[in-house]
Amino acid sequence: MLVADYQLEKTSDITIFFNRYVNFMMLFFPITSFLVVPSVQGTTMTTVLAALLMGLLVILPENRYKYSFFKELFAFVLVFLFFSLVSQSLNLALDLKLSDKLLLVDRGNLLHTFFRSTHITQAMYLVMSFFIYLFVKYYSDKKVITYVYYGLRILCAYGLYEILYFQVTGTTGDFLTNRTFSNEEGSGSLSQMMNVAGFHVLRMKSLTGEPSMFAFTVFPFWALTHALKNRFDNILLLGCLFLTFSTTAYGAMILFQIAWFIYKKKYQKLFYLLGFALVFLFALQIDPVREKMEGVYETVFASKLGGNSGSKQSRSGWITRHYDYWVDVDAPHQLFGIGFGYIRSTDFLTTLLVNCGLLGLITFSAFFFANLLKLRKIDRDIWMCYCFGLIGLFLILMLTVPEFGYPSMWIYLALGHVLVDKSNERTDEQTS
Repeated sequence: MLVADYQLEKTSDITIFFNRYVNFMMLFFPITSFLVVPSVQGTTMTTVLAALLMGLLVILPENRYKYSFFKELFAFVLVFLFFSLVSQSLNLALDLKLSDKLLLVDRGNLLHTFFRSTHITQAMYLVMSFFIYLFVKYYSDKKVITYVYYGLRILCAYGLYEILYFQVTGTTGDFLTNRTFSNEEGSGSLSQMMNVAGFHVLRMKSLTGEPSMFAFTVFPFWALTHALKNRFDNILLLGCLFLTFSTTAYGAMILFQIAWFIYKKKYQKLFYLLGFALVFLFALQIDPVREKMEGVYETVFASKLGGNSGSKQSRSGWITRHYDYWVDVDAPHQLFGIGFGYIRSTDFLTTLLVNCGLLGLITFSAFFFANLLKLRKIDRDIWMCYCFGLIGLFLILMLTVPEFGYPSMWIYLALGHVLVDKSNERTDEQTS
C-alpha cells in the first residue's frame, strides 16, 4: 500500500514536471528562423525541446495521460502510413510521371517516384509537429496560455527592435537568425523594406520567415485576445500585425473584425469600420496622399488587388500549375496523391491535393476543425473567437502560407482543449 501511494505521488510529480516543461516550451514556439543545430533543418528550439520531452515520456513512469497520448499518436501514424503505402503503390503500379514544372521539394531525379527522400524528411517534420500538438493537448495546464503570450511578446519585441535598428542604421540588426535553405531560397528569414511617406521602413517579420509568416503565426492568437480580455497583448499584436504591411494580415484582421462586430451586434462600430475603410481607400486615390503612402498603397492594395505584384503572380502561377497537374493525373492519384512531401507549392491547398489527394485534403480539414463541435459547451465568446481565429488560420494556410511545420498552428489547434478548462474556471467564478 505504501509502495502504491509513493508511486502515485511520484507519478503526480512527473506530470507536474511535464506541465512546467510544456509551459517553458511555449516561450520559444514563435521562433522559427533560429536553429539549435544550424546544419540540421527543423531543429528549432521548440522541436528540440519536444524531442527531449518525448524521450522523457518514454522513459519516465507517467501514467495519467501516457495511454491517451500514445493512443492518439498511434492513430495518427496509422492514417499517415495508409496514405503513404497507397500513394507509393500507385506510383509503381501506374508508372507516375513527375513534371519539371512542379515545385518539387527535391528537384533531383524526376524518374525516381517511389519513396523519394523528401517523403521521409517531410514526414519527420510532420511527426515532430504532431508531438507538439499532443504535448499541449495532454500535458499543459491553464497557465500555458500565459506562456504562449509571453512567447508572442518575445517575438514582437525582437521584431520591434529590428525595425528601430533599421531606422537608425539602415540594416536589420538581426543577430539570431541562422536558418538557411537551398541556394535558390537563401536565408530562412527574409527582410523586406518599403517606402512610407518618404521613409524606408522594415516590414515586421521578426524571427519568422517573412511578414506573411509573421501574420500566420500571430493572427489567431490576436483574435483570441478579444475573448480573453487581454488588452495589452491585443494592442501589441495588433500593432505588430499592422507593421507587417501584409495583405494577408490586413485581410484576416478586417474579416475577423467584421465577424466579431456582427456577432457582438455592434453594428454602429461595424458601420464606422467600413466608413473608415472607404475614406482611407478614397484618400489613397488623391495624388498627394498616394505619393506619401505610395509604398503601402502598392504593396498592400494596388499591386495585390490588381494582380501586378511579383509575389501574387508567382503564387497564382504555381497554384494554377499544380492544380492542372492534379487534374491531369489518373483518378487513383487524384484521390490519394503522389506522396506526402513530394511538392511544396506556394499554397497548402494544391500542395495537399497533389501530395495527398482529395481524400488527404478532406482528412486534414476534418482533423483541423474536429475540435469545434467538442468545444461548443465552453464560454460562447471564447468559442467564437477561437472559431474565427481557426477559420482565419485555415484560410491563410491554404491560400498563402503553406507552413504545416510551424509550431504555432499545432499549438493553436491543441489550445482548444486548454480553453475548456479556462472557460469552466470563468463559469465557476461567475456562479460563486
